[in-house]
Amino acid sequence: MPMPDKVFLDTNILVYLANEDSPFHHRVVPRFKKLAGECELWISRQVLREYAVVMTRTGTVEKPLSPREVAADIEQWEGIFQIADETEEVTRILVELIKEYDIKGKSIHDANIIATMMANMIENLFTFNADDFKKFSNVELIGI
Repeated sequence: MPMPDKVFLDTNILVYLANEDSPFHHRVVPRFKKLAGECELWISRQVLREYAVVMTRTGTVEKPLSPREVAADIEQWEGIFQIADETEEVTRILVELIKEYDIKGKSIHDANIIATMMANMIENLFTFNADDFKKFSNVELIGI
């Protein structure tokens, strides 16, 4: 299977990349390095916000980051990845996805990632939570 041109990174990938104490860190890093060497990597502002929430929350990660540390990480990620901004087109697609797949609750966050990908013509998603995205037929999932 050929390597895709563009890959969108789910929040959990950034969390496991940054969190060396995570049991998933060693599984994410090699796959990430391969993708980084061969294709364009994308995230969104939503992913950056979710990353900040997870990495600063006590009890969620082994060593929560301080506000300064997470801010520095966000600035670093902005310099590394292409950023897909939320636009009117993303919202239009999100509304279509909500209707088509009968989406509600927290799953709307996942649908917004898919809408952002679709608006930016990104078909591949690197995630540790493939089950959250299986319902979306227009996405190729890249797992660990």
